[in-house]
Amino acid sequence: MISLDHLLIDEVVLNTRFACDVQHCKGACCTLPGGAGAPVRDEEVEDFKAAGAVARKYLTESSQQHLDAHGPLVGRKGEWATTCIDDKDCVFVVYNGDVATCAIEKAFHAGETDFRKPISCHLFPLRVADFGGPYVYYERFSECAPGRALGERTNTPLIVSARESIVRAFGEDFYNRLNESASEYHAEENA
Repeated sequence: MISLDHLLIDEVVLNTRFACDVQHCKGACCTLPGGAGAPVRDEEVEDFKAAGAVARKYLTESSQQHLDAHGPLVGRKGEWATTCIDDKDCVFVVYNGDVATCAIEKAFHAGETDFRKPISCHLFPLRVADFGGPYVYYERFSECAPGRALGERTNTPLIVSARESIVRAFGEDFYNRLNESASEYHAEENA
């Protein structure tokens, strides 16, 4: 475990090779079974709802009906999550062939909203938990095996693959120091 600023970071984050391979995982992170969808921070709720209203046009009729009936979020302050359909697909899932993608992110890339998607989605498979303070860890899902395989083949560190989301969540300076910490950690491991 390393400490950087106010965050504890599991060393697995520094050691894992990972490069998202959506063509093989089929966007599994957007369709994981379990009821509640992706966590949404309190400070994201209003932006998420506004972006969801913009992204609605990309949804199927049945997804729009589900959204009307159940809303975009479940939970309460400090425990928000995206609504899911049949305890699986996030209500904002749209399919590009057989690959699940995000309608909100589609609206973002079309320049229709400034909100890309919840930070928990963007960071995935990195997770942030609170154990008396923020703790960043890698959550290993079997559905992400293609991303691990591609990361190993291309020798892509998880923190390099997740650079954009880490910068969005914690800032450019933090990312640079995390990268330096990873280099130091590996140098010590190999000494």
